[in-house]
Amino acid sequence: MCSDRAAAVDAMDRRQPGDPAKAAAAVLTALDSDDPPGRPALGNDAVDAMRAQHEALAAELAAWEELSRSTDFG
Repeated sequence: MCSDRAAAVDAMDRRQPGDPAKAAAAVLTALDSDDPPGRPALGNDAVDAMRAQHEALAAELAAWEELSRSTDFG
């Protein structure tokens, strides 16, 4: 299994859409900010995936909001 994973990683090498130098610069910029992100999204694919995850979470929260809020005392 490890050899399969290593082969997959090798096959992706230098084919990823992101520029490692730009990613490193972005990380340094984020670290130097007064309010760095807890989970920086580096690259269009990461932003799209994170946004989709947040939208799915928001939809789930909305669907279950009434039941969730009904559990408080009072």
